[in-house]
Amino acid sequence: MNLIPKPKQLTQKSGLFRLENPALVLAEHCDHRLSYHALGLKKTLENLCEQSLRLCAGASTPNTIYISHGFSGDAYTLQIATDGIKIQGDGPSGAFYGLQTLSQLVSQYGRDLPCLGIADHPDFPDRGFYHDISRGRVPTLEQLKRMVEELSFMKVNCLELYVESNYEFKECENITAPENRLTAQELVELDAYCHLHFIELVPSLSTFGHLHDLLRSRKYRHLCELENYQPTNHYWMEKMDHHTIDVSNPESYALICSLIDQYLPLFRSNRFNICCDETFDLCKGRNLGKDSGEEYVAFVRKLIDHLEKRGKSVQMWGDIVLEHPQKVSLLPKDTVLLNWCYLKEPVEKHVQFFAQSGHPQIVCPGTSSWNRFVEEIDRSTGNITKMAQYGYENKAQGLLNTNWGDFGAICSWNCQQFGVAAGAEKAWNALGELDEAFDQAASALLYGQRKTNVIALIRELGRCERTAEWAELVPWFSARKRGETPSLELHVSEIKTNIVRGEALLEKFRNLGDMDPRIGDLTLAARAIVLLNHTVLFLGNNGILSQAELRQQWADWIPDYEKSWLRENKLSQLANVIQFLEQLIEV
Repeated sequence: MNLIPKPKQLTQKSGLFRLENPALVLAEHCDHRLSYHALGLKKTLENLCEQSLRLCAGASTPNTIYISHGFSGDAYTLQIATDGIKIQGDGPSGAFYGLQTLSQLVSQYGRDLPCLGIADHPDFPDRGFYHDISRGRVPTLEQLKRMVEELSFMKVNCLELYVESNYEFKECENITAPENRLTAQELVELDAYCHLHFIELVPSLSTFGHLHDLLRSRKYRHLCELENYQPTNHYWMEKMDHHTIDVSNPESYALICSLIDQYLPLFRSNRFNICCDETFDLCKGRNLGKDSGEEYVAFVRKLIDHLEKRGKSVQMWGDIVLEHPQKVSLLPKDTVLLNWCYLKEPVEKHVQFFAQSGHPQIVCPGTSSWNRFVEEIDRSTGNITKMAQYGYENKAQGLLNTNWGDFGAICSWNCQQFGVAAGAEKAWNALGELDEAFDQAASALLYGQRKTNVIALIRELGRCERTAEWAELVPWFSARKRGETPSLELHVSEIKTNIVRGEALLEKFRNLGDMDPRIGDLTLAARAIVLLNHTVLFLGNNGILSQAELRQQWADWIPDYEKSWLRENKLSQLANVIQFLEQLIEV
């Protein structure tokens, strides 16, 4: 059975329940959100049965799909017998997850459902997904809603969007363009949609480092830690570095508090992520000579106090705390530390350190899809698996799977689905395996492919991209633009092998039919990876294709990429990505 996440206990029984005019019945006390999702299931079943079905409140009777729940909890049972189906949740969320499991079964078996019994519960209470909308793609509201639907389908119960200046803050007027930001209306509507799908939309805002757009503006440049800083690198690199706020200036605190106070009313969540990660330049400019650990904790404590006065509990990234371990005791004990690590073999001692600190901890692996056209499954599998294990063994309160957009967010949503699903699986089953059965389930549920293991193809395609790394080309290009002559790592025979393998994979994706946008985006990524390998050869003076041929092939690819991007995202940084590709082959 293709189920994500895999149920804790599943007992198959003899017989089938045939969907012939079943009624959907909700216990009278059911949460109103379950009516919405029961209605969605009703429409699906009506298409299968070619009959009109009843949705009502009442008691369980033969030939009904009966849904009930207790007061709270994510656990549920699902019983499919020859005379009906029963879903019982510990709480409303549990009943919702039972419905999601049933929906996954219906998608596979159609009208004839196998009789079975499922008893299921998650290992982590917090099962989150963190999505960067600041460094490349800003999704449309419609796309964000689709993401919510897909995440809730896999029993994720928390969503955070990484925001720097791409919301309509009053301070960002004339700094951030409308196509690069979300509006209050969009976020309020998204919050309501998340709630409907049993997902908590937790506000997340960069409040310390990573303030490039604000601190590069004429209005707020005086608040940058590095006085008179002049950028020398490509925009994407500058956006990642060197824009930490001056903690000694009272205007800095007032500015950040203003951003927080404008953002808070849009969310029903009682939590707030202040980020505070990668403060690279702290005490290297205006505060030179001061203790960076002390300055860091002092500013963070002020932000925490500001939010606690407004009734919010605080989350923050834990990387700077790890650099100053002796300072962790100065943070309020209820501050949740988000422990991120994206290595294939993550560092267990960091998870242990946070556990011993007495602070609540959420482990944060990643999809390994940033700086790539398709995700790197070999890395994400190890990273997510180990972080989930370490978190579970050290009693972390949750897993927050991260998805970043470094250097333009070139990877489409459809090309990072394995990592998204793997995070959902491991948040529910911390000690389970991401094995071949999981690959088959992901291929079926995420890409609609039951005969072809799409995940195996994506894994192989990701390997082909290793010889043409976007994360290496951006700094290489940046150095060339500065007049330097950086070397480009070149493994000619391996690149040529990956071009051949990539072309073969491209044909396999095309044979699946690229009318489906999920497969179409994978096909588009395969084309890009082949072309990027050709480009690396050309830049290293070992080209198979001439400059004119490369220019033409990228020109043929770009309109399809633009169409794919704009199908799900605002314009955001699309022009930056296209400009980079066009300039790359001209250096």
